[in-house]
Amino acid sequence: MDELHPAGTTANRQAVRARGWLWPVSSGLAAGIVAGLFGVGGGLLLVPVLTLLLGRTQHVAHATSLVAVTLGALAGVARFGLDGSVALLGGLALAAGAVVGARVGARLLPSIPEQRLRLLFVAVLVVLAVRFLIVGASGEAAISGDVTPDLTTLQLGLHVLGGLLAGVVSSVLGVGGGVINVPLLVLGFGYGQHVAEGTSLAVIVPTALTGAVSHHRNGYTDWALGLRLGTGSVVGAVLGAQLALSLSPVTLGRLYGVLQLVLAALMLRRVRDPQVTPR
Repeated sequence: MDELHPAGTTANRQAVRARGWLWPVSSGLAAGIVAGLFGVGGGLLLVPVLTLLLGRTQHVAHATSLVAVTLGALAGVARFGLDGSVALLGGLALAAGAVVGARVGARLLPSIPEQRLRLLFVAVLVVLAVRFLIVGASGEAAISGDVTPDLTTLQLGLHVLGGLLAGVVSSVLGVGGGVINVPLLVLGFGYGQHVAEGTSLAVIVPTALTGAVSHHRNGYTDWALGLRLGTGSVVGAVLGAQLALSLSPVTLGRLYGVLQLVLAALMLRRVRDPQVTPR
């Protein structure tokens, strides 16, 4: 059969190779750049690739993308950390609230009118996007992206509450925590844009890993495929973080505003078509 259809056989082998390595690694690279540049997870790109190009189910796509998100965020936070742009104390407080909030959101999901929440979230994203696009970062962050506020006990408590809210919203609406964490840190707590993004990635690492392990218990996580995606994500996240650190806080803040508008458009599309799931 190979002799009768050599061209077809070669094409089939190339297609299999592309599905096995080329698409996962290149997609992970793109997602990693987005993650490192904006301090978000990158699942926004990975889930559609897994479902549309690699033929995985929605549940498997969400679970498997978290493996790559974990690796990409870990690489990104390492690069931000070398620049001193990670606030460990604030990140730990935020992560503590986010982990609990994600579980609460998962339990609340069946009883909440999800479509109305999505419309409200789209409105909030648009308002924040306009704020970032017009002003960029805020306060001292407009001058220096490396501002880390001194945290009192009360402020640490507010970080936990903020993380709790972010975790609930992330779980209910099916969006990555980074798109909530970064505005919360910049606008709510006065972090510089660079520190906010580095800290957001630090929060994403345990959150995404916990999700991947939890989904594994239900048989959804494809670790081998996730590691292939993660190979590209690691490289992309370092490149994205390097680019982020080279940009001024105002410019980076405005680019973040563009990202929020894109996410708002995708969320609005999901309101109209519940089958569309941005992450």
